[in-house]
Amino acid sequence: MSDLGSKLKKARENKRFTQQEVAIKLGVTNGTISGYERNYRDPDTDILNRMADLYEVSLDWLNGRDKKENDSYSLPEEVILNVIKEAEAEYKVSLRDDPVVESAVRDLIHNLAKMKKSAQKGD
Repeated sequence: MSDLGSKLKKARENKRFTQQEVAIKLGVTNGTISGYERNYRDPDTDILNRMADLYEVSLDWLNGRDKKENDSYSLPEEVILNVIKEAEAEYKVSLRDDPVVESAVRDLIHNLAKMKKSAQKGD
């Protein structure tokens, strides 16, 4: 996966956004986001910068210049889902019924894993 469209799609999915949600946040149409992800059209510089910010990835990663970012910190979906399910079972709550809560839990898991990985590199 090295083309821009695939990177945009992966970054969006990692943040658990729908194309519709991204379109609303960026003030473009759903079809525009789809076109970017399918490489039918290229985002202008402003939109690309805003997408990188929204997805919390670097422009270098999106452009294929930084292979490490995002890929090295992407936990498999089944790992994240297992953590969420364990927390739900332990506390007898649903964390997946509210997209904001689920997104926050996913971000927390990713950020904690990044911090631990960075700390290990410093040892």
